Amino acid sequence: MTISKYQPGKNSKLNMKINIIKEQISSTKEKTDKLIADFSAEKWLETPEVLNTNLNWQIGHIILANYLHGIASISGANEELREKINIPDYIKFYGPKSNPTDFINEKPNQMELSKIYEYTISLILENLNKLTENNLNENTVIPNPSVKTKYEALKWLSHHQSWHNGQIAMLKRVLYN
Repeated sequence: MTISKYQPGKNSKLNMKINIIKEQISSTKEKTDKLIADFSAEKWLETPEVLNTNLNWQIGHIILANYLHGIASISGANEELREKINIPDYIKFYGPKSNPTDFINEKPNQMELSKIYEYTISLILENLNKLTENNLNENTVIPNPSVKTKYEALKWLSHHQSWHNGQIAMLKRVLYN
C-alpha cells in the first residue's frame, strides 16, 4: 500500500494536526512492514520461550488495537471490517489478556492477517481524510479504556504500534540469529 505523506504547502494549515497524525501512522506502518518483510510464513507461529510471543500474535494484536483506536473510536463499529473478521475471536486470540500460543489452529494465517492489516490501515487513513481539526477534540465514539478524545486515540495508535515494533524486532533477532 502506498501511503501519501504530509507535504508542506500542499495541505492547509487548518488540518496540520491531521496531517501529522497521518505521517505518524504512515511512518510506524513502514517500520512494521520492514520488520516483518523477512519473516517466512513458517516463522509467524514460532514462539521462543524467552519472549512468549510470535509474529501472528503481534500482527493480530496490532490489527485489534488499530481497529479500536483508529476506527471504532473515531467513527464507530465498521461493518465492512466486521464482515471480514470476527471481533470476539480477535479479542480471544489477540486481546491484552490472550496467550500467543493458544488457539494456534483457529487463528488466521500469515496471508489472511497481512490482508486484514493492510485493509485496517487503509480504513484508518480513509477515515482521517473525513475528519476536521474540530473533530479531533470530540470524545471517542465508543468508550476507549486508554483515551478520551479522538485525537488521543489516533496518537495512541502509532505509539502502541511502535512499542510492538520493538517487540517484533526482538522476536526477529531471537528467531534469525
